Amino acid sequence: MILGPEFRDKLRKFRKNRRAYASLRILSLLFLLTLPAELVFNDRPIVMRLDGHWFFPVFRDYTYRDLGGANESPVTSYRSGIFTDFVAGRDPAGCSEALSGGPAPAGAAADEVSGGRGARRFRALWPPIPHSYKSFYTSQRLIRQRLASPLPSTVDGMAVPGATVERHWLGTDRYGKDVLARLVYGFRLSLLFGLALAITSTVIGCVLGALQGFFGGLIDLLGQRLTEIWGAIPHLLLLMILSDFLSRKGDSTGFQHLLMLFVIMNLTSWMGMAAHMRAQFLAARNLDYVKAARALGVSNVRIMFRHILPNSLTPIVTFLPFSISSSILALVGLDFLGFGLKYPAPSLGELLSQGQQYLDAWWIMVPTFLTLTMLMILLTFVGDGVRNAFDPRYK
Repeated sequence: MILGPEFRDKLRKFRKNRRAYASLRILSLLFLLTLPAELVFNDRPIVMRLDGHWFFPVFRDYTYRDLGGANESPVTSYRSGIFTDFVAGRDPAGCSEALSGGPAPAGAAADEVSGGRGARRFRALWPPIPHSYKSFYTSQRLIRQRLASPLPSTVDGMAVPGATVERHWLGTDRYGKDVLARLVYGFRLSLLFGLALAITSTVIGCVLGALQGFFGGLIDLLGQRLTEIWGAIPHLLLLMILSDFLSRKGDSTGFQHLLMLFVIMNLTSWMGMAAHMRAQFLAARNLDYVKAARALGVSNVRIMFRHILPNSLTPIVTFLPFSISSSILALVGLDFLGFGLKYPAPSLGELLSQGQQYLDAWWIMVPTFLTLTMLMILLTFVGDGVRNAFDPRYK
């Protein structure tokens, strides 16, 4: 796609806005840093070699039979005592519920586990932070695994070590899961969800608004009345009811629940963009270049999306950063109220809810609040810069 001189001029104007351009670069850097979160925050080896065979537990689930054992149970924890026994040559025979938990084996980067007759040759490359957003194992050094402060303290005259001894750099939540890992995964999930929701709602709004504005008449009249009726329903209440109703319909995986929320939120997020695009197409359908295209026999679809839409990009580009912000806040709000993602899915809203319930656990509320605030500020600065760059009145 070749950018026109007018669009390139707007990009240059955006780059001259130092605050907006710096915010975009910081936001992009943070997002790129969180993309390989599984390779940094994980309780599974990135790659391991067992008896001459290579395995990649970060990217695939294995059973003990896949690893050369006789048990069909899945490997739920690579840091459990049961897995250590398996590597040492003692094949686990317990049920899958018993194949998790237990202390972590010593070492971090590449470990040689041995200790019994028939020990397997085992080496593994571990992530630097041995915790994912959903991992939990019983620590031998932490007195309290749940709501463990990252800083050492004294309770009843007894010294209590901080959670940093187990590399919980921001402590643990009420379920004993690592707060920093949940923040990193939650930041990435929120940004991806907001971006995807903003794009899909923009596409839906553009199509519906274009149809109303271009054809007018009865199509516009019916579209406006239906939009007004649909818009009169309280959006948050509708989202809460649908989310709660559908989440009770049997068990669903974390991805399925996230996809369900994505579809539900798309039901109402398109209306603002549809109104703007309707106004743009209403104004453009009687312009000379549209009349000329019609006289030449160009189809309506080609006129709409090949000629009018490229000249109506200003509201799309201008509102996209703010649409991302509102999408993220909608997801955070649903999670905070308990109608969003189900635990242990990484969620900034769920962490805020925990911080509200446990005010003494400052290591939950403060980092989460600062992360969400920073994300909103950066998106707002980017949105202001885009709006000013596309505003002809702004110099």
